[in-house]
Amino acid sequence: MLVGQYSDPDLGKVSASAYTQFRPADPTIILDTDAEFDSAVLQFRYDFYSYGTQGQTVQKYSVHEITEELEFENEYFFNSDIDIDPTSIGMAEASIDGQTFNSEFDDTDTDPVISTRITLDNAFGQRLFNAIDPTDTLYTNFLYFKEQFKGIAVLSSEGDKVLGLSHLDTDTYLRVYYHSGSTVKAVNFVFAAAVTFSKFDADRSATELAGLNSFFTDYSPASARYVQSGTSLVTKLDLTKYYDYIDTIPNIVVNSAELVLGGVDPSVEFKPLRLVSMSLLDLDNRYNELDTRQDTLDFISFNGLLKVADLSKQFVSDDQSKVFSMSYSTFNNSYSGFPTLFFQQLFTLRQKRYPYWAIVSNDPPMGKAVTRTRFSKDDIKLRIYYSRSTPTENP
Repeated sequence: MLVGQYSDPDLGKVSASAYTQFRPADPTIILDTDAEFDSAVLQFRYDFYSYGTQGQTVQKYSVHEITEELEFENEYFFNSDIDIDPTSIGMAEASIDGQTFNSEFDDTDTDPVISTRITLDNAFGQRLFNAIDPTDTLYTNFLYFKEQFKGIAVLSSEGDKVLGLSHLDTDTYLRVYYHSGSTVKAVNFVFAAAVTFSKFDADRSATELAGLNSFFTDYSPASARYVQSGTSLVTKLDLTKYYDYIDTIPNIVVNSAELVLGGVDPSVEFKPLRLVSMSLLDLDNRYNELDTRQDTLDFISFNGLLKVADLSKQFVSDDQSKVFSMSYSTFNNSYSGFPTLFFQQLFTLRQKRYPYWAIVSNDPPMGKAVTRTRFSKDDIKLRIYYSRSTPTENP
């Protein structure tokens, strides 16, 4: 999950809110007959993803009850609107050093445990405590439990960073404390096997993207192109000029194809994406999915050069071992990759056109971060080195 907010000079104010159901960690626990409620606490451990201000600053959070039942069979997106109780059931603040988080995120050693603890409203905690009963299916059966306790939302009330939360970590939990006689005990609630997602909001009104306020629409900023995880912002690549050129050549063998995205903003505070990839788009700017027989035929015709992944038809690297990606170079502030076999196949299949592709985030994945990349609109290059083949006539 992601929670927080920051202001980006190029992409405006970006905020993230975490929504999650919870369930008893062990629904068989029996309370003592003299058990009395003490308190309820929400604790979440950070996974060290941080985006925004590098220095140590204070982040403030508020916790709210979700008032709309979440269903497993429903799809929840980064812009899904979920009803919550506007009255907070808990507030907290944490002093977070973005530079330390970034160092730990890239470090392969065992991470330290850094967490934030939020004391929740006693009325909410008492309700949860009263529900604890291993003989009652309203408590033990999650389908009934989630009707009474629909979940919680963690919102950012103040801050300059978006931070990652490890919602499946053992140091992340909702815990009800109680005492039996002089002994303090606790019952844990966890976020595993439940609906969990993050919602992102972007206010671009003061940027060159101010006119981009609806999904699946083309928009051409004056100076740059952008890709941003979380907010579903991608750059559309139009290969029409490639098709126009190969139409003038009867037969070619592509010796090398290089795609370069230059003029990347090397900002330290708003670090670029590590890897970007390409996914096939339909004419309506949606990802091309395997919905019809023709889609399947198209997929097969690429001879293994396409891969159906979370972003649907991404094309794979020339050795077909992984999804094709373009890595960021700090030396020349650009992305580049060599999709040679892919462009040869586009030539082979030129009777049916595949002109539109989305440049998307590959590392970090689109829904797991708010990391962004800004690059020059005039420094996008496709270099094709080819040989002309001459058909052999039969004797």
